[in-house]
Amino acid sequence: MPHHDTTALSGTIQHVFAHRFTLEADGAVHLADLGPKGAEAFPLAAGLLVTLEGERRPSEIKVARIATPGRDPVEIHHKKPNHPGKSRSEAPVDPAAALAAVTAAGWTPSGEPRLKPKHVEVLARRGDGAWTELHVDASGAIYKEKAPDAAKWGAALA
Repeated sequence: MPHHDTTALSGTIQHVFAHRFTLEADGAVHLADLGPKGAEAFPLAAGLLVTLEGERRPSEIKVARIATPGRDPVEIHHKKPNHPGKSRSEAPVDPAAALAAVTAAGWTPSGEPRLKPKHVEVLARRGDGAWTELHVDASGAIYKEKAPDAAKWGAALA
């Protein structure tokens, strides 16, 4: 899991987009995200002077604390992303079980499954249909179907 730096800024809200907003601070414009529940707890408005602390991500700042003069500071707790089907025990995904789940769902797998940290990728197709990249989680559920990348699967697509 990537580590993101914590940042603190004070500035003026320029634009509001639901629970995201732009903040002009230190001569630059920053995109910040309160999350839907954070926006309920701390109503946003253009022109409002705020101080915030949060995690700087490549695309935005995930705000953890926001304050403005005359209002109590608000702490915001963002839900951590949860991979579909991921168990709380962080159990590893078994490639053999993933292949069995794909076969049981009526797919014919090809080549070796690719083990990822939270899922297994399997190249498969139904009958003479198009090849499909399937993502299978630890519980054996196929939660994603997508067109396969030729560079990734190479000869298996032939």
